[in-house]
Amino acid sequence: MMPHGLKALDVAFVLLIVVIIGVMVYVVCCDSSDPRVAELRDKLDAVKRLNKERVKAQPPAPPVDLVELNVAKWRAEYLAKHAIIGPYDAEGRHPVYWYARLDGGLYGVEETFIWIGYYLTSPEELKRESFRSGMEYALRHKGGALLNPCYNYIAMEMSHRYGGGPRRSGIKFYVFMMIAKWVDWTSPPIYVDGRFTAEGYAHPVMKPVALVVRYAPHNPPRRDEIRERYNLGGVQFCRYFDPLAGSAPCKDAQELMGTFVVSKVLDDDRWHVKIDVSVSLNRTGLYTFELIAEDLRAQNRKCVIMHYTVEVPPNTDRRT
Repeated sequence: MMPHGLKALDVAFVLLIVVIIGVMVYVVCCDSSDPRVAELRDKLDAVKRLNKERVKAQPPAPPVDLVELNVAKWRAEYLAKHAIIGPYDAEGRHPVYWYARLDGGLYGVEETFIWIGYYLTSPEELKRESFRSGMEYALRHKGGALLNPCYNYIAMEMSHRYGGGPRRSGIKFYVFMMIAKWVDWTSPPIYVDGRFTAEGYAHPVMKPVALVVRYAPHNPPRRDEIRERYNLGGVQFCRYFDPLAGSAPCKDAQELMGTFVVSKVLDDDRWHVKIDVSVSLNRTGLYTFELIAEDLRAQNRKCVIMHYTVEVPPNTDRRT
C-alpha cells in the first residue's frame, strides 16, 4: 500500500533518488569507462564541494543531494544552441516557467547559471572541463541560492558552444537548479480554466503560511545582451493562511478567495495543506504561484516550497 500522502509524482521523485544512489554505489566501487558514470562522478564531486561551503555559510545550510531535472538539461542545451547569455529564453520566459512546463512545478526552485568564455588549441580540451570547476566559479561569483538553507536538492547540467575560427573560441554554460523539496503532493498543483488547486503534506519543519501570485511580462533578451538574473515580478494576488497574521503580507495585492486549509497531522507532525481558489490571469505574461512556508528550523525565515508558473501568451490578453 502506498504511504499516506504519497502519490505517483512523489514516488517518481523517490525512485529517481534511489536510482542515483544505486549508480553512486557503482561509481564508488567500480572502474568504468562509461561516460555517464564519469559524468555522475563529476557531478557528485561538485555536490561535495558545494556542501563543504554550505556547512561553513552563515547561517549554516544543510547538505544537498543530487537529483535530475528535465529543466536543467533543457536549459543548458538551449543556452548553447541559441547562444543566449542570460536566464530568459528568446520569447522572454524565465527558467521557473520551464520548470513548471517540464517538471510539473511541484517544488520551490531557483536557477544559478554561469557562462565562461574560452580559447582552445583543440575541441578535445572541452572534455577536461568539469562540474567541479563550474561549481568553484559559481561559488566565487554567485553564492546566493547555492548557499540558501531552504534548498535540499540540486540538479546540474553543462553544455558548450564551440565557435571555431582561428582563435578557436567558445562558451561553456553551467546550469545549477536548487530545489526545495518539502511537500508530498496528493493532488499536484495545477491551474485550469481559472482555478488553481493543490493538496498535499508538507514536512514538519515547513509550515505553509501564504500563497502569492507574482506577475512578470515577457522579457526577451536584446541582441548581444548579457543578463545575470531573472525576476518573477511583483505580487498581484495574495492570501495569508493565518487570519491572526493580519493583512500586512498582502499589502498592495488583491486578496485571493477560496479554500485554504493548513492543519497539523497528528500521527506524523506533517502539515496538511489544501488550496482551491479561483483567480483570473488576464494579462499577457507569466504568473507564478508561490507557496511560502515558515522554516521552523530557524527564526524569521521563510522558504518558497512550490513554484508553479502559468503563461498567458501574446495576443490572448483578456483585459477589458
